[in-house]
Amino acid sequence: MKLIFFINFFILSLFAQEIKNLKHITEYQILNQTINYKDTYYTILRSFKMENKSFYLIVDDNSLETSIMNKEKLFDVFKINSSYKSRYSKLLKRYTKPPYSLQNYGLKHISSKNIYLTIDMCPSSKIGYEDKFFKDLSVYEKTVPITIFISGKWIEKHKESFLELIDMQKNGLLDITWGNHTYNHPFKAKEKLENNFLLTPNTNVEDEILRTEQLLLSYGITPSILFRFPGLISDEKSVKIIKKLGLIPVASDSWIAKGEKLKQGSIVLLHGNKNEHRGIDLINLSLKTLNFSIGSIQKDIQP
Repeated sequence: MKLIFFINFFILSLFAQEIKNLKHITEYQILNQTINYKDTYYTILRSFKMENKSFYLIVDDNSLETSIMNKEKLFDVFKINSSYKSRYSKLLKRYTKPPYSLQNYGLKHISSKNIYLTIDMCPSSKIGYEDKFFKDLSVYEKTVPITIFISGKWIEKHKESFLELIDMQKNGLLDITWGNHTYNHPFKAKEKLENNFLLTPNTNVEDEILRTEQLLLSYGITPSILFRFPGLISDEKSVKIIKKLGLIPVASDSWIAKGEKLKQGSIVLLHGNKNEHRGIDLINLSLKTLNFSIGSIQKDIQP
């Protein structure tokens, strides 16, 4: 009994220390400037201060990988004319252009033999998360690429679970791309789709997104350029906002819990917050019985 108490106390102490070490983010601003730094093209997405030092959130225009760069290191750069067409700029244009649809707008499928696992972490009152699913993924590949579209409120209410996911990434069990799923993920069960989710009247879409970015940064996590609309519901106005923010909307052609079939190139939509366990059961069965490799969206998506 004493040993169990000591272990629990030790875990809680580590958790408390991790929370205590959160970084303070201020002066968070939107930028959109393409630069050439050491023969590599980047787009500066955000500027901010962290612990009173100035940083940029940048994306590699070729690999689509985001990173944090100390502002002082970017003094010797060449600013590129906005007419420069990179892989990133082409993808951004392609997946934010008309026609706009109310449901499932954005990247739905990739021409590939792989499938692409995407997990939504919407706010949930359920305790914990689908931890067994995440831990068992290493059976299929050594380090599994996966995109987690995370909401700020889920992080705030499930901090210990969030830190476990971060540890899985640090320990090489998962290759996580951290996508944005807004902070509050607004939703009203009986409301029409046209006035629901991010289309809920008086919703500040920009703030919903930037707030989650800053929360991720405070935990030492670099936000990606991938975004998923809550409920897969959007309109022209909301799409133009995420384009302004430099984000690529990711939809799905295989919301597996709804019976959508899995096939090569599928972007699979799952929920890891215990709100849709049927999807977890179905993808586990599919991965065991079907011959699919798991790919990375950022590596395989083409303009």
